[in-house]
Amino acid sequence: MANNNFEFKELIDFKNTSYDLGNNFQLVQAAGGNTSIKSENTMLIKASGTWLINSKKDDIFVELDLASIKNKIKMSKEDNFVEDIISNNNLRPSTETSFHGLINFKYVLHAHSTTTIANSIFHESKNLLKEKLGEHIVYVPYIRPGFPLTMRMKNLIKNDTRIIILENHGLIVAGDNLNDTYNLLLETHNKLDNVINQYDIDINIDKVLTIPQYIQKNHNKYQIFKTKNEKLLSVFSKSFYPDHVIFLGPGIPLLNSPDDAKKFILEISKKNFKLPPYIIIKNYGLYENIEAISAAKEMLDCFIEILLRIDFNYTPKTLSKEQENELLNWDAEIYRQTIN
Repeated sequence: MANNNFEFKELIDFKNTSYDLGNNFQLVQAAGGNTSIKSENTMLIKASGTWLINSKKDDIFVELDLASIKNKIKMSKEDNFVEDIISNNNLRPSTETSFHGLINFKYVLHAHSTTTIANSIFHESKNLLKEKLGEHIVYVPYIRPGFPLTMRMKNLIKNDTRIIILENHGLIVAGDNLNDTYNLLLETHNKLDNVINQYDIDINIDKVLTIPQYIQKNHNKYQIFKTKNEKLLSVFSKSFYPDHVIFLGPGIPLLNSPDDAKKFILEISKKNFKLPPYIIIKNYGLYENIEAISAAKEMLDCFIEILLRIDFNYTPKTLSKEQENELLNWDAEIYRQTIN
């Protein structure tokens, strides 16, 4: 990744930090999250649909004309920024290029931190997070990622804002020193970590059931899906954050019985619709589609980490059907799904 706009060492350090971020499952899952570094005239950002964990071995970054991006933000002109590409690697800029361009710091790190998401999915989250992290953070109410999110951030952040919490989405940390910025991200993530929910399952539930096209998941980490906790059961079929919708679908179908599951699969198959990557059958637990992709598997594990941290003393705020459909029909997310 030879580049005249950045020093060799700062590029190596940037790639290594991007790898570290992508290699920490609690911070980034699958193709989620993104990082950027700015020079005076250009910005290098993770390409759409690529995985940060591949930062060291693959060319996953796109170089863009920074002045052009900032001008489009100033003019409130939504764009995919393909015309602003300087590099020649046939990659497409991240769907979140615009907020990286909006933030004036040299480094911007965006994570889908499990602890941040778990604390930002309540109606009371803004006050809760300011209590835990301080009044200096900026809290951004949910809006579709991409340009709409940037326009909302534009009205909320200041030149010195370093920590931004995205409701039902994740964490942004920015700074001019890479190590300091990454450490601030880790510190913020760790401050919010608190495992609350136990599995609360009937230890006598050990039922084996064969369902066409699906494999029963009996590993210990999946036992939460056998819970009798009504509050947990109530959120299994909901979606909490954008990548949840994109890679798991709009909620995991929760079915009351094996017969209901078989009917569900039959009806979807008759319509030639795509079967969901996972289903849950009460008392039997989780079932994985034999064709589930690796991104879906990572997103399921992320969902479990969030479920373990949901504090039901607060009121969960899930994405609406309109918000789910907005994501599923967005061409940028269709592209990201396609290459994953």
